[in-house]
Amino acid sequence: MKLVKNIAILFLFVPLLTIVSCDDGLVEINENPNGVESSVVDPNLLISSVMTGLATSTTSRGYSGDTGAASQFIQKDSWSNNRYDWETGSIWNSNYGLLRTNKVAYERAVELGLPFHEGVTLILKSMLFGNLTDYYGDIPYSNALLGANFEDERPVYDSQETVYKGIIADLEAASSLLGAANYEGIVEDQDVFYGGDASKWQKLANSLALRYYMRLSEKLPAFAQAGVTSTLNKPLISEIDDELVLSYIGGIDSQSWPSSGQFGSASDFYRVKPCTTLTDKLKELDDPRISIWFAPVVTPTKVVPAAEVPGGGDMAEEDGIRYINEETLDANDYAIYSQATYAADLEAGKKLIDTSSVYVGLPVAVSAVDPYEYNLNSEGSRGGTNAYVSRMNEVFNQKDDGGNLLKARLFSYAELSFLKAEAAIRGWGSDAEGNYLEGVKASLEVWGLGDTYSDYIMNAGVAFGGTLEQVMEQKWIANMFNGDEAYMDWRRTGLPNLSAGPFAREDVMPLRFIYPDDEINTNTANYTTAASSLEGTAYSTTDPNDSPYARPWIVQGVATPW
Repeated sequence: MKLVKNIAILFLFVPLLTIVSCDDGLVEINENPNGVESSVVDPNLLISSVMTGLATSTTSRGYSGDTGAASQFIQKDSWSNNRYDWETGSIWNSNYGLLRTNKVAYERAVELGLPFHEGVTLILKSMLFGNLTDYYGDIPYSNALLGANFEDERPVYDSQETVYKGIIADLEAASSLLGAANYEGIVEDQDVFYGGDASKWQKLANSLALRYYMRLSEKLPAFAQAGVTSTLNKPLISEIDDELVLSYIGGIDSQSWPSSGQFGSASDFYRVKPCTTLTDKLKELDDPRISIWFAPVVTPTKVVPAAEVPGGGDMAEEDGIRYINEETLDANDYAIYSQATYAADLEAGKKLIDTSSVYVGLPVAVSAVDPYEYNLNSEGSRGGTNAYVSRMNEVFNQKDDGGNLLKARLFSYAELSFLKAEAAIRGWGSDAEGNYLEGVKASLEVWGLGDTYSDYIMNAGVAFGGTLEQVMEQKWIANMFNGDEAYMDWRRTGLPNLSAGPFAREDVMPLRFIYPDDEINTNTANYTTAASSLEGTAYSTTDPNDSPYARPWIVQGVATPW
């Protein structure tokens, strides 16, 4: 990450440089209500606003939004039931708004003969369209941004296959544009990702192409294999310094970690809790990242013989520990939490007690209503605290610069290493073990835990075993706070084996977001065609064609994830 000192200025650009509003779906014309003429605007200013918008929205989803919960990194304990009641998500309008801004930057780059900016805008375009097709399926793509030049302002939808292949083609074109030694017109301060370093942008373009080729590994394996083997011979992200990240420096709301609670309600921070799917796995692997991400529970719970309960009652707290009489569990319909049995216990009407001594997570879809009462929380109020469930580490309640830990992590060196390890396991590359170990090491290092690597890599379940399951498990852990990639990996491979939880809307996790109402109402005919391309499932019958549980093209005819 370069030139962090300029981010305070750049974050403030975001609301000023949005080229269009998104109130009317995709039918807006490319006009700038803030008075900056697209024919004269500096593309450097535009790409900085696209970069910050992309980075902050990705982190917001992956930390405290839909994809952080879907990937089972976190759960929310109030004003959210975690039941996978997926609707439109938050991507459609925000991404198309950024795409319009990016399109103006691209056109200016072409007009001014600036191949660096042209390549960068192609990469940003690919990432934004990638989010959209990942979550919705067929989307407006070829005609989405034509605006007033498009006779019919209701753009048709391209197939998901067309979009993915178009994304890859744009990334490969960007790589070619970014292969020269010298470029003109770069304002380094406005490139908040790489400070104008074309070689790093080229590595990113190729690394993203590898990501998207692998995205197609189950649906189009021959196409994916050819693309992966070719891309592995190109310059790729090769060290932590190449990562696509953006630091949150704090100070004001727009520069601070999402849901930090410093500029709104304190409950914004309290509501985000670690998910037991992750905390259980980290404890199983003796993973040191648990202490960086989560806080020890304020009041641990112990189930003990009656004689050890202070005062001799059913429950009491003393010296910061809660004691529960083991002889009263059945009478009170209490059950001790276990990952293997908790769903059945809840379905049987039991109330769960978590006796984890340090880190207590919130199980996925643990309640049909707000789960703020989990683990016999005596406070029992929405938006309040729960002394019996761990919070996120205080660093995420950003009161300072976060000690270099608080970054939007859009593409990490760890992810690249795990992609290469997966390719090797599939027979599409080489050195599965070396790349796996490099991915684990890189993830530990970015969280300040590099000195734990030699011990951690010897732990049971971490020492390399040569399986895709192990590679995807470590990649899932390393993608903490990049819920988009963790969720897409799960949808692609079914790994790790995530369950929907006892009070989820359906017995399985959803596969997509539904299209937003404004798009349905203003682009009805084309929307209807796109929705009809979705494949119904046993879980989509209570919805129209456009269901979170309908299969988009990429998982049609594919055995995973369910």
